Amino acid sequence: MDFGGLLVLGAVWLLFNLLGRARGDAGARPPSAPRVPQPRPQQSPRVPGELDSTQREGSRLDQLLRELERNLEQVGGTQGRPAARLPLPPLPDDEDVEERESLEMPARVVSLETEVHRPERVQYSQDAGAEELVRRRIASGEARSGALTRADHKKFDARIRQEPADHTAVRRYTRAQLRDAVVWREILGPPVSQREPQDPK
Repeated sequence: MDFGGLLVLGAVWLLFNLLGRARGDAGARPPSAPRVPQPRPQQSPRVPGELDSTQREGSRLDQLLRELERNLEQVGGTQGRPAARLPLPPLPDDEDVEERESLEMPARVVSLETEVHRPERVQYSQDAGAEELVRRRIASGEARSGALTRADHKKFDARIRQEPADHTAVRRYTRAQLRDAVVWREILGPPVSQREPQDPK
């Protein structure tokens, strides 16, 4: 026996059965009644003499302000009026304060037709010193272009030997400088009572 075909037939029968039930339920339902729009609730007619909440609050605030103003007037009346101020002396007039002297200077006539003396302009030319510069350069070149002699070598040797001697030479002081050094040591040094004793050797 082929069980696969039976299972397929059973599934198809079950599917058709479910579809038939769904159609039957849909046909058995009564048609839904159309929705009728509900009328808006009508507001109660307003009485001509009646005030709404905003107007009532405004009238209360107005009454409160009037009572406050009445109380302030009563308090001001009981305290009395303030004492009148003394009249201030009149200020002096500006014409009395200002200076009568005039700061204007009398007019002075100056002639502009007089001759103006100016120093003469110094003329400077860069070519004037150019010839001297060229001459110095030529002389320096000629002094170095020749061959060095034995005297030049000796002079150069003496110069390079003298440079280390100048750097390592010890400076010698004269008697006057030594005497001044001893005097300044006695003046600027500590007192004799505070000096450390020197051990004679």
